[in-house]
Amino acid sequence: MISEIHNLSGTGHAPDQNILPAVACGSVSGLASGLVLAQPSALIVPRGADDRQQLAGMAQPIADVRTYLENRKVAVPKWELEQPLFHRLPLDQRNTVRRLQAACFYVRDLATGKGKLKVQPACEKALLIYTEFKPLKTFRAKFDFWMDQQDWLCLVNRAKAGPLWQATKRGLSDAFLDYVAARMGDFKRDDSGEQAINSIHRQWATGRTHKGQAEVIPGYEAEWDKRMRSVLPDGWHVTNIRRQLKARAKFTKATKALRHHGIADARKFLAQVHATRTTLRFMEMVQFDDVRCDFRVIDTATGQICDLWLLVARDVATTMLLGFGMRPARARDDGSQEHLKLQDMKQLTAWMFETYGMPPWLMTLVLENGTATLDAAMRMALTEMLPGRVDFQMASMIGGKSSADYWEKAVGNSKAKAMLESLNRLMHMMTAHFPGQIGASYAKRPTEIADREKEAVAIWTNHRAEDRENLQYPVLTLAQARAGLFEVFRLQNQRTDHNCEGFDQIVEWHDSANDIWQASPPPSHDCTVRARNESPMERAAKLVQPVNEWTRVSPEVIAAFYEHTQRTRPVEDNGEIHLTHEGKKLRFTAPADQFKLAPGLKVLCYFHPDDPRFLTITDGRGGILGTWLRCGLVNDDESLKAAIKHSKHALNTAQARANELAAGERAELTAMRTHNAGFITVAQPKTDGSHQPISSPVANRLSAVKGEKAATKKRKETRAELERIANEALGN
Repeated sequence: MISEIHNLSGTGHAPDQNILPAVACGSVSGLASGLVLAQPSALIVPRGADDRQQLAGMAQPIADVRTYLENRKVAVPKWELEQPLFHRLPLDQRNTVRRLQAACFYVRDLATGKGKLKVQPACEKALLIYTEFKPLKTFRAKFDFWMDQQDWLCLVNRAKAGPLWQATKRGLSDAFLDYVAARMGDFKRDDSGEQAINSIHRQWATGRTHKGQAEVIPGYEAEWDKRMRSVLPDGWHVTNIRRQLKARAKFTKATKALRHHGIADARKFLAQVHATRTTLRFMEMVQFDDVRCDFRVIDTATGQICDLWLLVARDVATTMLLGFGMRPARARDDGSQEHLKLQDMKQLTAWMFETYGMPPWLMTLVLENGTATLDAAMRMALTEMLPGRVDFQMASMIGGKSSADYWEKAVGNSKAKAMLESLNRLMHMMTAHFPGQIGASYAKRPTEIADREKEAVAIWTNHRAEDRENLQYPVLTLAQARAGLFEVFRLQNQRTDHNCEGFDQIVEWHDSANDIWQASPPPSHDCTVRARNESPMERAAKLVQPVNEWTRVSPEVIAAFYEHTQRTRPVEDNGEIHLTHEGKKLRFTAPADQFKLAPGLKVLCYFHPDDPRFLTITDGRGGILGTWLRCGLVNDDESLKAAIKHSKHALNTAQARANELAAGERAELTAMRTHNAGFITVAQPKTDGSHQPISSPVANRLSAVKGEKAATKKRKETRAELERIANEALGN
């Protein structure tokens, strides 16, 4: 079990008695979401108002701009009606088009409105606001063209929009650039792009790829046989190829990360989804995490220097730490280390419910897929025990099939719990003065740590057991670490020097008589006033309302969740339920026929791990299906005799069935022996049970050598024994 769970509010009562938890600063980030580009086959060509409205609702930018423009038949007056195309413009050009379209609409309104102006004076008036579009002659030409075409594309400067917006295809062909991008993906180092292009240069000269296969370079099929092998085509310089790859988005950072590393690495180059805590209430969302401290401690009971692991629970709405548990990673006899266990997570969860109670709103627990988690059966059990009060959310794992169609190893998504990551970092920085620092990684480990740990072990070894807890060591003891962490987390919960999103500001005045800051209205205008952010504790006190609607969790529910083991199991074909506990297979059956369940039905099972004699079965939604008995446990002679008789009968039945199924194999063995009986055997066993060895000169010689060695050894042992006896007789 974890050594102790610590409540940062300093009390053990429900929130109506002013209990305040603890969480961390930093924005809450949602799961990263990739940007999926529309394929050319899915292009939508606007043909009327309905189509334009549908196009405006498209969330994804156009993938192939040039193909889209070639198939575009209907003019669209406003870029807002064609956003998927508009968002393929560079950012500076998007801003220019927005301003230019606004200027054109302004002139049109002046020329067609109540006090009609002529177009020229209207343009002059517009340029007083949109000065960047001077001179007047140029702006007037753009306005007239826009009015004539009624199409926002008239406002796009295609010369500055990039090669995708050019009417003619210039530069290297798309087929060639796609080929280069594929080759750069084959070279798996991030800095090997130039070598990938050089391999294509060599392919032009030799006609063979980097793998030694004959292959024509796409885009140059027509001139392949007549090419000058010693002269590269125009535009094949490494710098130019890289520039055109970037301009046409042929090998983006996301694509490169996918080819070289995997899906998890590519997510950081794609669009992210950001969540907010402003609408959350206290304990509406609680995140759990395990974190290793960046300092080592000594266990005064065993004398071991250990890593220290924490299991923490934080409220997202307030960034407060609700509580934490400690487990030193003690070394086991087999050399492995103790780490946080599933039972530790159950202990912290049960403690949190018992300490803070349940809010009147649905409570969501955000769990990891690793250590700080509850398995599916335990989540179902809590949902069943606390119906409608608790829900679960799993931090996503990032993985899938690679571009080469191999399954990637799934890795955790740290952005799913950005608040925890930021606050864990804050904890590491605030505890950086603790002795025994091991650094953020092995590459930055202080070089003195080994000698510091050696001295700590020597101090522990050279003193009496009753004094070891009171000695001073060059690293912290568990008790000292607990006290230090408690103070660090208290400071986190009371901090006001943060930029956490969603926190209000508090205006205070300085009471010079008592040297304290007051939040009440100042008595005069002469006093000193300051504005500060509210602390996580203060925000929790505000969001915990209404206090009178919070409820305590029944002790029976806490005990059932903490003490019992939960599993989801199907009913077997023979009507039993089978479980494996501590390496043993347990079988449970209904106490009577009327309690039997249909085979294949999945149920939620509860049993006490110390004495699994009974199995309480529910449907996972609160409905109790019965209590079943464990098979095979008998205490009296009659039951034992009946069980043995039943076992013998079952064995005989099984043996008969096995003999029936093995008839074919027995027939084959009989035929084998009959076949072998027609041959003469080399040696037959004697009637006394011994065997006559096969006569062989080599075998005879080996036996003789072996006998000679044994005789020589015996003679040496006899001579040594005689010499020993003689020496004893002579007094030597």
